[in-house]
Formats: sequence, structure tokens, C-alpha cells
Amino acid sequence: MKLLIAEDSLTARTVLEHVTRKWGYDPVVAEDGEQAWELFQETEADLLLIDWEMPRLNGLDLCRRIREMDSSTPPFIILLTGRSETKDVVSALDAGANDYIVKPFINEELQARIQAGQRILELQNKLKKTQDLMAYEKEVIENIILKMRFSKPFEASQIRQLDKPVEKTSGDIVLSAFTPDKTRYILMGDFTGHGLMAAVGGPIVYDIFYTMASKGIALSEIAVEINQQLLDKMPTGLFLGAIFIELSADNRALTLWNCGMSDILIYRQNLLAQRISSSTLALGIIKQDFDCAIKIDVEVGDKVYAYSDGITEIINIEEEEFGQDRFEQTIVEMLSDDKEIEYLLDTVNQFRGEAKQFDDVTLVELTC
Repeated sequence: MKLLIAEDSLTARTVLEHVTRKWGYDPVVAEDGEQAWELFQETEADLLLIDWEMPRLNGLDLCRRIREMDSSTPPFIILLTGRSETKDVVSALDAGANDYIVKPFINEELQARIQAGQRILELQNKLKKTQDLMAYEKEVIENIILKMRFSKPFEASQIRQLDKPVEKTSGDIVLSAFTPDKTRYILMGDFTGHGLMAAVGGPIVYDIFYTMASKGIALSEIAVEINQQLLDKMPTGLFLGAIFIELSADNRALTLWNCGMSDILIYRQNLLAQRISSSTLALGIIKQDFDCAIKIDVEVGDKVYAYSDGITEIINIEEEEFGQDRFEQTIVEMLSDDKEIEYLLDTVNQFRGEAKQFDDVTLVELTC
């Protein structure tokens, strides 16, 4: 293992080089802090023995400079010094040293501390390999889920949508299909959480929805089947809030199911005309029927909005929530000025500013 020794005393430097080589390490030596910094960048040494008092760049500043580097496998630093007061120990650790040994020291103690550092580095490297493998496997699974998602026959006519996940894969889903008699089915869903764990249930829902829709099976029966499959196959606590929308082939009759989601919003002539609140539980919690549909007569140009709460619960740096009222007013502004659907997302992002996005943002707009 490569070991960097930074010591301005020739005698001490020579002794350290000799004993560490004897212990099985591969030492490189520097006579001051700046030379040590250059050698560290060249050799990427794993273990460092750094003297506190050195010309050009002292040990504490060298520690700080090393810790400022972005590394998934940082080195183990032992600071060598004649200082022994508590405040000095604190200063060394605060600067980034992992360990601290007071001069004069016996070689057996130094060897034990180096070996302890080596064990930590070995564990750190094992952890890094495990993390790399998990990241690779996660990416593979995400790509499989995305291919399954986008391979389905999404029917996009009369629809505009927004999709801004927190991670590569989203726990939100939007599905759209025509039945053989040209009745439109839409499912907008929001799995608990976000990211890979929330996205794993998506393929189950995609297959059921598109397979049954292609056969003209009633949307209420599709909801029952999805609910049962989630109960059978998904872990407890992972469920799907969902909105089911059925629009007749003549675009005049709308049937809606709200299962544990934010209100469905219906706009007419650019103004909010009706909201449909949740009337049943989310899917995957208990066995249930879906006989609570709301039937509405619609006019040409009416717009229906289904969305995840990730859009209304966005928080800015002042911890203020975007909120339902602001969201509904933004839709009015978008429709009145005939703006693209991205206006909604731009407004939300401008409100959020530098604050972190914590939940997937998904919205679907259906024009009747």
C-alpha cells in the first residue's frame, strides 16, 4: 500500500521511511507541505503521515487541502506533532486528520495506528465496490422499467402532460388508451414515495391497463384487477393513489374515479367549473369495488386535470408551499393566455427557486 510521509526533519523522515518499508508499505517522502501536496496528487497515496510543523505548507493546511478534494475513497491521515493539549487534538481532527500521534512515539504504537488506518481503508474500498455494484444494478433495473414503460401504446391525442421525476424513474404514471369502440381510458397514478422503489409497481399496472383496455373491458373492472394484483404482489405499505378517466367516443360523457388523489379539476371556458374529490381508498390497501364513479356531461373544449401532489406541495427556500389555490390560478393564467403546458412547470420551478425537489411532479390535461 502506498504511504506518503511528509516530515521536514531529515532524521525523522529517514527513520519513518525505513520502518514503514520494513512493515510492508511503499513509502514516498516529502520534506515540506507543498512537496507533499504535489506527491499526493501524483501518487494518490492511501495512507499519509503528516508532520504538523512544516515549511511552505503546514500539516493542518495540507489536511484541509486534501479534504477539499472530491473523492469517494479519501486517504487516511495520521498527524505527527509534539503538541498534546486537547485544543490541539481538536484542531487536528477538525482539519481533517483521522488520527493523531504525539512525538516522541514508539514504533510499535505508530505501526498499530497505521494498521488501524489500513483496515479502515480496506473496509472503505469494499464499501465503494459494493456501492458501485448497487449503482450499476440500479441503473440496469431503471432502464428495464423505462423500456417497459415507453414500449406501451400510449394514446396521446387530446392530451398534454408534465413529468418531472426526482430520480431517473418516477413513482408517478400516466397511461392512455382507446378501447375498440374508441372510448378513451386514462389512468394517472402516484405510488407512495419516489424513485426505484416507487417505480417497481409500474410494469404490473401497465400490463393490466393496456391489455384489458384493448379488449374493451370496463374501466371499473380494470381498477379492481389492478387493486388485486397490487395486493397480491406488492409489499405492505406500497400503494397506488389513482385517478381513472373515461371519455366517451363522442367526447360528451365523462366518468371519473378518484382513489386517494388530489381533486380532479374540470375547467370550462378557462375557469374552474368543477372539482372531483377522492371517494375511495388508494389501490393496493384493501380489497374493494369501484362502483363510486362520478358521471359528468362535458362540452367541447372542457379540460380535465389529474396530477400528483408533488406539484402542489413544492416548497421554496422560505418553506412556503406552492399550494392548491396558487396551482388552480396558474391553470387559469395558462388557459387565458393560451400558453403551453410547460408554463405550469416553469411557474412551479420559479417558485421553488434553489430549494430541493422532494417528490415527483406529474400532470395530465385532457381536452374534451
